[in-house]
Amino acid sequence: MRGMATVKTAKPSRAERARQTRRRMLDRAKELFIAQGYAATTMEQIAAAAGVAVQTVYYTFKTKGQLLTEVVEVTAAGDDDPLPPSSRAWMREMLASSSAQRVLALGVENGTAIYDRVAVLWPAVGAAAAADPSVDVYWRDVLAHRRSGQRGMVARVAELGGLRPGLDVERATDLVVVLVGPDVYRGLVQEARWPLPAYKAWLFTTLLQQLLDSRELDPNAADELSFAELVPPMIP
Repeated sequence: MRGMATVKTAKPSRAERARQTRRRMLDRAKELFIAQGYAATTMEQIAAAAGVAVQTVYYTFKTKGQLLTEVVEVTAAGDDDPLPPSSRAWMREMLASSSAQRVLALGVENGTAIYDRVAVLWPAVGAAAAADPSVDVYWRDVLAHRRSGQRGMVARVAELGGLRPGLDVERATDLVVVLVGPDVYRGLVQEARWPLPAYKAWLFTTLLQQLLDSRELDPNAADELSFAELVPPMIP
């Protein structure tokens, strides 16, 4: 109508369109890897599901193995522009905490949340690692970085004087790597069907028992975390 202003909708920039296309390919690849497994999923299927030419998938990700590793990275981070773990707010809060129990509570809350997001991809990663040396190297690197991050958590507990007598940082890290590891998550959450908060509460309590000198529970350690209401009033 005469006199009415025309509102123009801004078109996405070229960079934004490319980002959206990349994310669509990652999302469709993830769905297919979960539904069909790694070996049965082809780049052609991913391209068709994402509505792009197969050449676009190859140009963007080079190989199916590389595409899977990027799917894992984005899924673990929870977004498509993942920050390194050391830059995440929860990691900074954990390493700055003055309570050893709060350090462990934050590590449990956020470390196991990563498992909750990425566990559906573990079968595809296992199959890919067995067939593709580059994926095997990638996964070994993931495990090494996981240990490094968990060692940082333990080192902070040690700085606060929280480790029980006779337990050094390396031995404590060994315990954390096993307890806060994918096998325990798989056994209790995926196979035994424990609710995630119940698993986190058990894991937190178990870490307190195994690592710390004090049996007195910090009442604020799990404040505002998903498993806070399930933490027992005393450390067994």
